[in-house]
Amino acid sequence: MHALILHRPGLPGWLSEMLKYQGPNRLAMEMLAWHETLYYHAIATAVYVEAVGRALGLLEKELEWLTQAAFFHDCGKITWPSALVSKARLSDDDRKLVNAHPIAGEYYLREYWPDVPDPVCRVVREHHERPDGSGYPNGLKDGDIHPLSVIVAAVEVYTALLEHRPYRDRSFTKVEALAELERHGFPEDVVRVLAGVGEVVVGKVVGK
Repeated sequence: MHALILHRPGLPGWLSEMLKYQGPNRLAMEMLAWHETLYYHAIATAVYVEAVGRALGLLEKELEWLTQAAFFHDCGKITWPSALVSKARLSDDDRKLVNAHPIAGEYYLREYWPDVPDPVCRVVREHHERPDGSGYPNGLKDGDIHPLSVIVAAVEVYTALLEHRPYRDRSFTKVEALAELERHGFPEDVVRVLAGVGEVVVGKVVGK
């Protein structure tokens, strides 16, 4: 039963290979059990990230870390009450939970996958940090953020903009999403690669 869930249409072959290990497989199942949008967002982000990483010429080991971190970047959300999925406005208490999910994600990764590579955990912890110091959970600035974290951060934002979210009226178009990345100062080379990548549609998450 679990294997059937993990091999839904749209699941790339490399992800099936990665999830053959019991620990990561179980964590992926927790993500799917929490809400399918979290699971599909993880797949879409990882697919985009792999395309970006290859285009940027990353070494195979770096590409592996990058893709694994992209898939698990939001695994810390399984700590959230499910009501947060459809909540349009967040309270101050809600925001505290949101801001803690990168740290929770690292804890979950190490718990489910004891030999997880350290760079994967670092990217999960840093995927909401921003070069100008406005990110969370630690307000890191450019130079203190791992280069792989910057790539996942940009791609995760791009993927989220294309998806339906309860707090906005509509999904962004590809052109609008790319413009938003530029406006927020994400790396030009990442934006350029995303501009040339076809839209990834996984499940019912990614809008037109």
